[in-house]
Formats: sequence, structure tokens, C-alpha cells
Amino acid sequence: MQKTKKVLITGGFGFIGVHSIEKWLTNDWEITVIDNCSSNAISPKDNHLLKDITFHNSDILSNDISDFKDIDLILHLASPVGPVGVLKHSGKIGSMILDDLNWCIELANQNDCPIIFISTSEIYGYREKKTYLKENDDKVLHDEFTVRNEYSMGKLLGEIVLTNIARVNKNLRYQIIRPFNVTGKYQLPGGGFVLPRFAVQALKGEDISVYLDGKQKRAFTWVKDIVDGIYLTSVADENNWNQIWNVGNEENEKSIKYMAEKVKELTNSDSKIIYIDPTEIHGSLFAEAPEKIPNSEKIKTKLAWSPTKNADEVIAEVVDYYLDSDYYKNF
Repeated sequence: MQKTKKVLITGGFGFIGVHSIEKWLTNDWEITVIDNCSSNAISPKDNHLLKDITFHNSDILSNDISDFKDIDLILHLASPVGPVGVLKHSGKIGSMILDDLNWCIELANQNDCPIIFISTSEIYGYREKKTYLKENDDKVLHDEFTVRNEYSMGKLLGEIVLTNIARVNKNLRYQIIRPFNVTGKYQLPGGGFVLPRFAVQALKGEDISVYLDGKQKRAFTWVKDIVDGIYLTSVADENNWNQIWNVGNEENEKSIKYMAEKVKELTNSDSKIIYIDPTEIHGSLFAEAPEKIPNSEKIKTKLAWSPTKNADEVIAEVVDYYLDSDYYKNF
């Protein structure tokens, strides 16, 4: 009888984490989750997945590595997230990312198992003109040292550390994932995520607040498409390990203004769309995200990944999630 494989998912009750639990359960993995529930998408008390997993409600570093045995894969998702969510960790983001990653690397070495590190598309930084970003493109640091830079550079340093450790330790296998603008069911507005915020504002009849002029472009990718891409890297053949992968749907490029108008239309809301300076709400540490459009040809060609939902379908899923459950009333 074939042994059931075990995956450890850090940040498993976060937005991508919940969908990852569903994906790995569907493929008959035994799942252990570490999550301190500081920014979870679903409360463990209400989580329909809780009965099917082993759960450690704690910070990563408070766990003893020796307690985790026979792990076959580590999916490292835990991280400060969101343009607003990262602000409260200013000055600590880099150390948080590296400390947690090094714990995971040590665990991977102990169990002789691979690690998937979820990085960010924000490591590409700022471009003067529209660019379809490839994995080997230069990383451009903005001239202002913002908290957003601290987050993106922390993730980039994590990539460098993981890559270099694997060059020394030839037994360490890894995958690095750079997701682009993920959204879908379970995403919360609290971290500053734009589509959940628009949906909640529209459903409550509040002004839909668009930052700056709304001309900023995003290529939002359905969260389940992102997770499918992550899973494909976990079962890749040996020639496709120790790689960096963009995962994003360049076909879904839309302006923020378009998304606000679409949310208003789908909710049949009387809300007004207004344009504001986000620093007036979130303070001077807030920085708007750079425009970044993915080139995901590598994962499409090598691992046969293909996104399935277009932009309007993704927007509709976010709206439906809040509308169907009356969840918007909690915000």
C-alpha cells in the first residue's frame, strides 16, 4: 500500500493557504498547518477544513523542529501580506521573512524534503513603461525606501538565501513562486486588498474609494489558478526543480477604475465612485503598488499550467462571496 504523503503548510488559514489545503486534500495528502491566525481568511473555529488536518495555532518560530517528522513537502506561505497589512510590521519585515524561511529550511534538511517558498511579484519593482515581466528580468528598487520596498526586498533576499543554501547543500530541493495579484473567494479587505474592499463598500452603500486616479493596471489572477500552478511545481519532474516560477494571468489586465465600475454594476449599488489619496487614510508609510504584468510562459510551457477564469469572472466571484454569505456586514 502506498504511503500517504505529508505536507506542512505555514500560513494555512490565510487566503492562499485555505485554497492550498483544499487542493492538497483533494490529492490525498495528509496536512499539517502552522498559523498564528493574525490575518487568517477563515477563523479556525468556523473552518470546514479543520477536521481533516492537524493544526498548530502558533508562530512558526515557537515550534520545535524535532516535533515535525516524516514531512514530504513544506509549503511556506506564512508572511506579512497586503499593502496595508505590511505597515504594522515596518522595520521588522525582512527579519520576519528570513527567520521563518530559515526555520523551514532547517526542517526541510531534517526531513530530507523539498520546500516551496511563496515570494511575490513585487520583487520586480518599478518600471517606467509597461513590461511583461519574466523570471530573469532585473529587479528595480524605487528611489524611496518605503515599507512596500521592505516587503519586496525581504522576499527577494529570501529567494537569494534559499538559492544559495541549495547551491551548498545539493540535497535541498526548492521551488520559488512569484504570484501576481491574486484574488477570489475568502480574500478579506483588511490587508488593503482592492476587490474585497470595493465589494464591501458597494454592498454597504458606501462610497467606493479608488486610490489616486484609478488608471493603475492590475492583472488579477483567480486564486485557484494560482494554487494549481503551485501544486504543479510540487509534482514537477526532477529537471524542473530548483526553479523560479511566475504565476499570473496577463490576459486579465484591467484598470482599478474598471474594477470599481464592474463591482458597482454587479452589486447594483447606488454607491459613488470617489478618488482619494490613500496616505490620507493609511498614513505616510503607505505606497501604491507598481504596475506589474506577468509573463508566465515558463510555467505554461514546462508544466502545462493554464489559467481558467477571465477578469470579469474573477471579480464576480469576489462579489458573490460577500453577497451570498452576507459576509460584508462584518466589515
